[in-house]
Amino acid sequence: MATVIYCGSILTGPGWEPEEGCTIVADDSGRIVSVEKRGAAPRAAAAGAAPAAPAASVVPAASTIPTTPEEDAVIVDWADYMVLPGLIDCHDHLGIDLGDERAQSYDHDAVITLRAVRNARHLLRSGITTLRDVGESRHLDVYWKRAISEGVVEGPRLLIAGEFIMRTGGHGWYGGLEADGEVAVRKAVREQVKWQSDLVKIMITGGVSTEGSSPTMSDYTREEIAAAVDEAHRLGRKIAAHVHGGDGATWAIEAGVDSIEHGVFLTREQLRMMAEKGTFLVVTYGVMKYAAESPGVPAYYREKAAAACQAYMDTLRAARECGVPVAIGGDTYHGDPTAELQALLGAGYTLKQAFAAATLEGAKLCGISDLVGSIEVGKICDLVAFRREDVLAGDLRQVRGVVKAGKVCG
Repeated sequence: MATVIYCGSILTGPGWEPEEGCTIVADDSGRIVSVEKRGAAPRAAAAGAAPAAPAASVVPAASTIPTTPEEDAVIVDWADYMVLPGLIDCHDHLGIDLGDERAQSYDHDAVITLRAVRNARHLLRSGITTLRDVGESRHLDVYWKRAISEGVVEGPRLLIAGEFIMRTGGHGWYGGLEADGEVAVRKAVREQVKWQSDLVKIMITGGVSTEGSSPTMSDYTREEIAAAVDEAHRLGRKIAAHVHGGDGATWAIEAGVDSIEHGVFLTREQLRMMAEKGTFLVVTYGVMKYAAESPGVPAYYREKAAAACQAYMDTLRAARECGVPVAIGGDTYHGDPTAELQALLGAGYTLKQAFAAATLEGAKLCGISDLVGSIEVGKICDLVAFRREDVLAGDLRQVRGVVKAGKVCG
């Protein structure tokens, strides 16, 4: 069944200039077949939908309206709203919430899965239509991805990393796969590929959420890092590196990791290296901010998160000045892209650059920019609607409607 979406305006890359009064038509495969100015008839032959005028009063919902004896079309009336491409979150863990991560990792798989189902639904309702899950216990993300793709569970389309890899006793040791030495690290990468992961995730430095772990100390040697990157790329997978700073950051960038996750304490020289190599920085400012403020978070986590917040804005300013490609991630504080956008704006990024980080740049990092990340004919019809004034303020908290692959969510 075709879907016809009437938009007050659309905002999409690469120019990020509002286009007023557009109609978007998706075919029954969920691909965009037409983006037209209001008043121009949607291409009915391609979409299977007859032209229809927008209603005077807007309800952010859909209704099935008969068009021909053979076909119906779903009409989505967003004529009062500004429409963006579906948002892309490049760093999350569906089965873990902000708080005591170690305790949550010991939960029964059924409890973790129920938490993930709740979070997946919340993320989608927050306008996030594509999610890069960068590590879950016991390959549970494999089953969640299947459940979402088969329509059993509501959520964003997932790109998964399987179990994240760390040294014995390293950051997040309770929730992933421990591997030591070049041979074991290569085997760990192969294990994720065996489980059909879309990418590989390695914990290179310590982190803020693991007790006794230093965010700037490398948990892996230069040789182990190079082995992991080489093996991932040899097997056709991108590799995401949990890195905050220190020598491990330099070794990871030199080895050719595809993204630095967090990157709180990166130096200007490291950022210059990233810009030269095209290494992405996945910004997760929001989880640091909320961890520092939340009483339910362990004290050691709150203390390290507060220190991270103080350094992060300087790092983001330097990343902008160096021209580092940027994407965003909510981490365990799920479904609040506004936190990341406001951090980027506070660091001097333009509104256009911030929106690009939340959409098209994320698609590039994920290797799927031919499918999602902008509103273009031929791409998957992922859309999210907001009030215009909220968009122009960089505030994406009040979602008015979501379409994923041409289907209305909710």
